[in-house]
Amino acid sequence: MSPTPCARKTVACTRSLTATGVHSGRPVTVAVKAAACGEGLLLERTDVGKCWPLTISAVTSAPNCTAIGDTEHSVMFVEHLMAALWAAGISDVRVEVDGPEIPLCDGSARPFVELLGQAGCHHFSEPVEPLVIAEPMRVGSENQFLAALPGQGTEYAYLLDHPHPLVGLQFATFRPGTDDFAGCLAAARTWGLADELRQAQAAGLFTGGSEQNSLIIFDDHYSQPPTLPHEFARHKLVDLIGDLYLVGRPLVGTIVACRTGHAHNHELARRLAGSG
Repeated sequence: MSPTPCARKTVACTRSLTATGVHSGRPVTVAVKAAACGEGLLLERTDVGKCWPLTISAVTSAPNCTAIGDTEHSVMFVEHLMAALWAAGISDVRVEVDGPEIPLCDGSARPFVELLGQAGCHHFSEPVEPLVIAEPMRVGSENQFLAALPGQGTEYAYLLDHPHPLVGLQFATFRPGTDDFAGCLAAARTWGLADELRQAQAAGLFTGGSEQNSLIIFDDHYSQPPTLPHEFARHKLVDLIGDLYLVGRPLVGTIVACRTGHAHNHELARRLAGSG
């Protein structure tokens, strides 16, 4: 049975939010605006007058995040916004940002879910065809891999196996249409080890990174207690879902991840885009 196409959607009105960028350390404003049917997901960096499609073909190199751009300019940290756009079923939108990054806000996708809720939805009559995974695909290594498998519905699963005792073994799943993104995943925060953050800041990165926009893991405590069960694995699912939406279409199939990150997500997204 072929999956039922979904109606294309854009936002009903313009809405914006402003927060401190973790790299620039200054306020950054991001706005979502209505786009024409079939225009797709677009990202405009207004301070340099550049516009790119929010697709896997426009991904450029950046540390520990997903960035869209070219050899001259880019916008980092698009993954949480992409996950929120996926959850809202937005197929066509213009995103404007006045700096080199989408602000992390509190480190979760929740601010962007709320932003899109404020913007509302406008439905088009034209459908968007899902990308059906017809053959198994796998990227990575024996112990660190990401697989896309055929299936009747859609399911995402992530296994996190981390040596830090406060992280450890965690597992999370998400089934669109059954599970609620806002309740199950949106609040899961970006996390990292305190030593890694200090090293990055010493190298001039993440200068605005703090306990306000990340859940930081010290040797024997968290900067704040996790608020969701297996929250670290859940956040990995947010990143995975956001990165794979760079394919530009909802997926039908099962996605299984084990100890993977953005580079694996990008590699699988390129293969999926080539298959569709």
